[in-house]
Amino acid sequence: MFGGSQDRGGGQVNFSSQAVEPALPCHYSDTMKDSLALVLTLILVFIAGALTSLIVLPEISIQRHERPEREVTREPIDWNRTVEPLPEGVKTYIVGTTEHGEGVVSSAWVRADPGVGKILVDIENIFFWVDIQHSIRAASSYAKEYLEIERGEYDLTYTIDLEASIIGGPSAGGALTVATMAALENSSLRDDVVMTGTVEPDGRIGRVGGILPKARAAEREGFEKFLVPEGQSVQVTYTMEESCRSVGNIEICRTEYVEERIDVQEEVDVEVVEVRDVEEALQYFV
Repeated sequence: MFGGSQDRGGGQVNFSSQAVEPALPCHYSDTMKDSLALVLTLILVFIAGALTSLIVLPEISIQRHERPEREVTREPIDWNRTVEPLPEGVKTYIVGTTEHGEGVVSSAWVRADPGVGKILVDIENIFFWVDIQHSIRAASSYAKEYLEIERGEYDLTYTIDLEASIIGGPSAGGALTVATMAALENSSLRDDVVMTGTVEPDGRIGRVGGILPKARAAEREGFEKFLVPEGQSVQVTYTMEESCRSVGNIEICRTEYVEERIDVQEEVDVEVVEVRDVEEALQYFV
């Protein structure tokens, strides 16, 4: 402790100063300790939950897509080979829907010629034709892989004659795959069978929309069999229903969506057949 005085203009100013004691070490209070423990607990719970989801979720996803096994008779493919290649190629049919939701059937041809692996497409009057291109790539790729043919051994030409603008081009993948395989085997297909469904890289026939209008189009064109993806012979639709009641001067309305299950086979006079993959579909075409 020290002090002193100073004379300023006849006045005297006294001042003093006291020594400042050293600061005490900082200690966490009990409240801060509890908060820190809570934060650490939450972090550990989050990490444990994330690790659990990585282990459990794949199992749930697999179970969701599992379907009951059904017996499928696998007969050797008896290709109806011809001596000379067909001039236009192998003919098949594509069934789709118009932009107004109506079913429509169109013709398609696939021709295979010795070449360098080109894919040629002749398409006229088509709406979303990029989807058709995707179907053609998938069809040619799987057909060559299934038949163990080198990609550069043949050129494939696809001619699609659409009488109406269609949408849902990927649904032509299954039919185009079957036709491509027949063209590579120099064979022909039955003309009383039509098919809808995408083709997956492993040959499975994928789900599509518009099954009922497509079935009606197949019936209208006189086909005997209509092949659909597995699980899609029964369509599930939802109809909106609204009910209202008055409470005083206020009207309260409630909207519900009611599930309706439609058996496609009961709606059309054509045999509806579910197929799991390309190999199973081939049994109905050759």
